Amino acid sequence: MPKANRASIFASFDALKGFKELLKEQEVIIVPKKELSEDDYEILNRKIHQIKVGDIIGLTYYDGHNYIYKEGFVSKLNYDTKIIQLVKTKIDFKNIIDINFDINDSI
Repeated sequence: MPKANRASIFASFDALKGFKELLKEQEVIIVPKKELSEDDYEILNRKIHQIKVGDIIGLTYYDGHNYIYKEGFVSKLNYDTKIIQLVKTKIDFKNIIDINFDINDSI
């Protein structure tokens, strides 16, 4: 047997293909999305309209499974499509729960 083929004898074998991925799916705990009141939506809407491209902000948003807090540089902001982009992460306005403008104070 050639030396090149000999290494393939010791390669790992996955008898339960896809089983690890299935286990990871089962480990995910889905948190239900919070419903904001009309007053909370109004406050959030005002905060969204204060944002400018180039600002550094913190956002708490719902990603479909749980809530994520992300700080970053606003690289794009589109009121027509209702999308804000922090560096490379695109976030829909309807998924935003809170906006923090004072992240420089917490550093």
